[in-house]
Amino acid sequence: MMAPSLKSSSRATLPIPQSSPIKAMSSMIVDYLDYQKIQTALRDEDDETSTSSPTPRTSAPAPLFARAAVDSLSRTSGSFLTTSSPLKSTSAPPAFKPFTISPIKPTSRYAPLLLREVLSAREQELVDALREADARDTARKLSMIEMQAGVLLAGMYSTRAQTQLQAQETKTTKKKKGGRRKMGDGKAKYFTGEDFFRMAQQDALDKEEEEANKEKRKVDKESRAGVLADWQAMNNAIRDRNEAKKVTFSVDVVAWEAERDEARAEKRKRAWDKPKWKDYTPELLLPRPKKPADDEDSDSSTDADADSD
Repeated sequence: MMAPSLKSSSRATLPIPQSSPIKAMSSMIVDYLDYQKIQTALRDEDDETSTSSPTPRTSAPAPLFARAAVDSLSRTSGSFLTTSSPLKSTSAPPAFKPFTISPIKPTSRYAPLLLREVLSAREQELVDALREADARDTARKLSMIEMQAGVLLAGMYSTRAQTQLQAQETKTTKKKKGGRRKMGDGKAKYFTGEDFFRMAQQDALDKEEEEANKEKRKVDKESRAGVLADWQAMNNAIRDRNEAKKVTFSVDVVAWEAERDEARAEKRKRAWDKPKWKDYTPELLLPRPKKPADDEDSDSSTDADADSD
């Protein structure tokens, strides 16, 4: 708090007006402190009457200051804090305007009074009360300094978070279909201005080119899908033929093992050699057709799925 401007002043002021959301929350805090006083008084009264009257006192109605504060906050620039909608980069937190705090003096401003000789017990009580009030004022000033430091750090964090959120929103907007905005800096523009007219013409040409490229990619994708289907069918046929050869190979191996055991029992030479898989001319799968050089990367996921099959 600022020090009183005059020696006769007994109360300091807050010369910098705060924003409306902070005013609403400040009013709620004051109302809550008053509510605590009322509740404490009611509890003390209940404690006194509980010994004489067995009937309990009815509790006070629920406080309305919280709901009133939310209603007040919803009519300020901080209304986004009272809704469940996702935060946007344009939803700036209520700004706290710190005020100047007078420096903490090495000696108390009441030092001349405290150094006077105490002549009575009454004066001693007043001196003790003055020292207590001075210590409490110094402690509150230190707390205010710490609070303002915390608010400034929170403001720095909010600014960085808001900047990152805005960058993420801009990146997401660019990725969306039709999300590009011409001269979307939020400033007023003349629709008949030369810069805007040239930009609109270029935008129309870009859209036409984009539509043509999109149609070409669609045709190329359909053509490639047919090529991949033929390639897959031929490879499936090769797999089927190889499976049939494997069956024949397995049967021949079983027959050879029987001949081997019989020749070993009769102590003679085997009638034929052991079959080898390469003698059955297994076919190799055809390589995957290569994509054209101008294909979009978006087809890569589809091709990967086909490879996995």
